Amino acid sequence: METDAGRKSSSRVSEVYEQIRSDILATRLAPGEKLKIQPLCERFEVSLSVVREALTRLTEQRLVRSVPQVGFTVRPLDRSGLLDLTNVRVHLETLALRWAIQRGDLEWETALVAALYRLGKTPQNTPGAKDELSEAWSIAHAEFHTALAAGCGSPLLMELRSGPYDAAEVYRRWAGPAEREPRDVHSEHTAIADAAIARDDELAATLLERHIRRTTEILMTSHLMRADETTKPR
Repeated sequence: METDAGRKSSSRVSEVYEQIRSDILATRLAPGEKLKIQPLCERFEVSLSVVREALTRLTEQRLVRSVPQVGFTVRPLDRSGLLDLTNVRVHLETLALRWAIQRGDLEWETALVAALYRLGKTPQNTPGAKDELSEAWSIAHAEFHTALAAGCGSPLLMELRSGPYDAAEVYRRWAGPAEREPRDVHSEHTAIADAAIARDDELAATLLERHIRRTTEILMTSHLMRADETTKPR
């Protein structure tokens, strides 16, 4: 039976995990940046074991890397890692979408339409910084892709897809909008949602895969990815 102390410790681990995860996804922590345990303990006013467990969870989510004799660092950007991540994402996301189309009910359709509408009404870039994705859009974007998969009926599959999605978000945020040609992302999202609601699993999965791979193609041309395949700590 879990004690009050055990529940409190677990709660603190979750809080530290969520805050560091937020810092990574919001680019407050740079890819490759070293995560020093003692300063993190002092910042969050928690024990070393709490920080270590939080960082271990982030390692499992591919947001942090653990290197013997070095410690924990924010996972760097690299070409092979991005390609591997993309292939895994495509399989997980399209499987979840196919299942959602087969099993999803009216509530799923309604939530999907609402998520698409919210995303379409949210400015993609930060005001005054045309090359910086806005935090509000990134949240709405994540909610839309979650809504696509949410009707799959499998909590395990939903959990499995969340890690690769977050890992891909780091690439999106740091590589930045690198389109050489105009891209109508909202039209891509709309076409995927329309096919899903029409219960056309083949078309929906094809469009979703094309959408994910197109983003990867764009990120591969980013100056950060071309330079040395990693970013340096600030």
